[in-house]
Amino acid sequence: MAVYVMSDVHGLKDRYDRMMENIHEEDTLYILGDVIDRGPDGIVILQDVMQRSNVKMLMGNHEYMMLQYYQALKDEKMDLYDKMLILDRWQRNHCQVTIAQFQKLTIKEQEEILSYLADLPLAYCDVHVQEQQYYLVHGYPCMQFQSGCVRMKDLEDTEVCVEDFVWERIEKDEAFFNDRCVILGHTPTLYLQDSRPYTIWTGNRSIKDAHVINIDCGCAANNAYTQLALLRLDDRKVFYF
Repeated sequence: MAVYVMSDVHGLKDRYDRMMENIHEEDTLYILGDVIDRGPDGIVILQDVMQRSNVKMLMGNHEYMMLQYYQALKDEKMDLYDKMLILDRWQRNHCQVTIAQFQKLTIKEQEEILSYLADLPLAYCDVHVQEQQYYLVHGYPCMQFQSGCVRMKDLEDTEVCVEDFVWERIEKDEAFFNDRCVILGHTPTLYLQDSRPYTIWTGNRSIKDAHVINIDCGCAANNAYTQLALLRLDDRKVFYF
């Protein structure tokens, strides 16, 4: 039984399928969001994730945009300006193929997906593997939350918002925790390292000693150089697809 983490597959089912060939039923896979948009098969991937009991998915900014989009369409009381901002934001972020796939589903299937998205965690703050502790999040760790699983309802009566977890981006020199390693995606590693642009980023440390690991290796661009990374937490070995 091993524990794996991947992120930002963005609708590329061929890479997703090759990655999943390495995941056995007794393993656990954490997906740090952004399975939809850009590539052609985001909804298919999302539905596959939903039916796998050994896969735990986090909210990415693209899933959050999708959820907000369909909630806004149904909300007749929402301010028109606020609604247009929500609709426009997803439209500017490669949603067209996702909408086309979603509209082909039955009403029941659509409702199941939106319900699933609404319940997605924002972070797993203290995942323990082989005496190591990990903070898993799509975009940016929130220091206010350091234990358990963070969901949207947990942000009520706080100054923290969903955007803090899914939209914020890390800087090269940022440090977060001394007692755990932060693993995230969202920002392609190309923007954090010039010498190894499509491999995982570990700051100025080796992967074994890293306190922050970015695993978004630019898969969304879908060219010969970009990669989908799969990180095994048990020994911090990386697989690329």
